[in-house]
Amino acid sequence: MSLTRQIKQELARLGESLTCCSSWELKALLLKNGYYTIRGSEHFLSIAVDDSTVARHLYNLLRRSGTDSPSFIKQQEKRLDVTRYMVQLTGREQIDALLVYLDLKEAGNQISLLRRYTALPKRNCCRKAFLRGAFLAGGSISVSRQSGYHLEINCGKFEDARAYQKVLASFELFPLIRTRNGSTFVYFKNAEAIADYLRIIGAGGTLLQLESMRVVKSMRNRVNRLVNFETANLEKVVDSAYQQLDIINRVDRLIGLNNLPPALQEAALLRRLYTEASLKELGEMLEPPISKSGMNHRFRQLARVLDKARASNKQKSCQQDV
Repeated sequence: MSLTRQIKQELARLGESLTCCSSWELKALLLKNGYYTIRGSEHFLSIAVDDSTVARHLYNLLRRSGTDSPSFIKQQEKRLDVTRYMVQLTGREQIDALLVYLDLKEAGNQISLLRRYTALPKRNCCRKAFLRGAFLAGGSISVSRQSGYHLEINCGKFEDARAYQKVLASFELFPLIRTRNGSTFVYFKNAEAIADYLRIIGAGGTLLQLESMRVVKSMRNRVNRLVNFETANLEKVVDSAYQQLDIINRVDRLIGLNNLPPALQEAALLRRLYTEASLKELGEMLEPPISKSGMNHRFRQLARVLDKARASNKQKSCQQDV
């Protein structure tokens, strides 16, 4: 099951909310997925969703709003190979009463839905219900290694997206808006903001799962960084040891290790014995032990001995040529 469907089913199974909150949740579902049609003398108000659990929840919201006997319809779209669920009301009087109750229509003969963007929920519980309905209607969430976390709500109209932005701002959440394929979306890409949003709408179970995924991802990234760091350090140690062995071998050929001072001779012999050891490990093998910088100083002295030996041999060669 996808995370999106998991969240929607979790929200649909929440316990009954206050009547005022139920109306705002229903209003958000209707604004995005509802449409009013007239066939002959029959009037229909239909709300389509993509999950049977959400459809049953929508059916219950309509019943709680006072409507009588909404229809539950299952539709199979063969072309897209998806199943859609529709909850439908019939009868002009019943539809008018619902739209007036939801403040989506003024009393009278007007037929179309009316969007009053100044009429946003005032109470915190109603704001949460409104956002919950928005996610049930057009929300989706995805998590990937490349793009990370992404939560978006398909608002349909730009004015609706602005309305959701205002409600979200009351919770200190500030989503971005973008338009795609003629629809307007509000979206979050920040994991903390997404967690706050899920907490607000009541998706606590999925939130815990996401937080667990975040912890695992964070630990995996940390382990990878440590492994990369250790690998880089190991490569550095190997390269350094190779250079030191090359210096030691050249010094041995030019003047012989026996002619070195005891400290340098000791360092050279240890490096030959322990080719993969770090400077710190070599220093700890000495008696008495010396620090990493002390060991490094001895190898720098060996390099200077090599330079002097090369210069001396070059001078002798020049004299012989003369």
